[in-house]
Amino acid sequence: MIVNGVRIVDPFFTIKSGWMDFSDKILSVGTFDGNTVPSDLILMPGFVDTHVHGGAGYDFMDEDIDFDKIEAHFFSMGVTSVLATTLTAPIDKIKRVTKKIKQRIEENEYTPLVGVHLEGPIISPKYLGAQNPKYVVIGAKENVQRLIDGYEDTIKVMTVAIEQCEDSAIRYIMSRGIRVSVGHSDASFEDFKEVHEFGVNHLTHFCNAMAPLHHRHIGLVGAGLFFDDVDLEIIPDGIHLDKDMLSLILKAHPIEHIIAITDGMRATGLDDGIYDLGGLKVRVENDSARLSDGTLAGSILEYNEGLKRLHNLGLSLNEIAMVSSFNPSNVAKPSTPKGRILPGYDADFVLMDENFSIRKVIKKGKIVYSI
Repeated sequence: MIVNGVRIVDPFFTIKSGWMDFSDKILSVGTFDGNTVPSDLILMPGFVDTHVHGGAGYDFMDEDIDFDKIEAHFFSMGVTSVLATTLTAPIDKIKRVTKKIKQRIEENEYTPLVGVHLEGPIISPKYLGAQNPKYVVIGAKENVQRLIDGYEDTIKVMTVAIEQCEDSAIRYIMSRGIRVSVGHSDASFEDFKEVHEFGVNHLTHFCNAMAPLHHRHIGLVGAGLFFDDVDLEIIPDGIHLDKDMLSLILKAHPIEHIIAITDGMRATGLDDGIYDLGGLKVRVENDSARLSDGTLAGSILEYNEGLKRLHNLGLSLNEIAMVSSFNPSNVAKPSTPKGRILPGYDADFVLMDENFSIRKVIKKGKIVYSI
């Protein structure tokens, strides 16, 4: 199949009017030199959300999920790869969720699911966010082993509060090929510096649910700005991070280490109302999801709308492709290459207009969304 006369935007190059030949993989890419007037469509790598709990009425922690519906929800936003993100819950339940995601990946070659992000249950009671305090556990090595053993090929990221975690547990996670991300944590800068020295370089929903920046105790926010090689998850909804903080992060941190996420919960794409998140009641109104005390409880951000906000703050389309596709693909570690418009990469791509409205989405060469 061939796409003709579109603007092709890769993280590292742009073709103003190009063509792409593809099957399940991208076969070839080039400059269009025909007489046809180029369309107004932009072709970009499919978006990759490495931190999302659900949407369209479903949460990955639910016992019953209509995978076709939740996957259609992701495709409608241009998201072609997802790390299904768990919540703090009993370890046995988290393992059942991981098993369910693993099965879906094995059974459906066109699923956007590429793995699991374990968020909790090893988190700080001080920075629970919207996590259920009943199920928080200490970061003993045996707890980590219970969570991940047998699912090392499915779990790609594990968010932990490092001050609640034994060094042996952190090293064990890393030894299994799983990325450690620090979040829901009261860790000091010194705590982070210690684990950074042996390879921890990821912060969960940066600035949220972590020790804040103070001029004498710079905490995890300071650590994220201090170390250029740390991957920072950002939620560009204008609520978790206001536009000035987003601008500061984009100005202060290398674009190669910024990852756009949604942290989306089940109400994404639905009307305002009361919803459940891990057994906690969440009110959705005014474009945000909050517990009764006002604590943010994930987001209802649609992925392409978050990218539009980043573009309005000054990111080029190439930089958008970097934070939405290339960088998060390096985190998700899919079994086949994604995140670029190059021969040999999966034919996972998005066709959108300049307003970031999604027109068509292709997953491994198959049309999975079209308007």
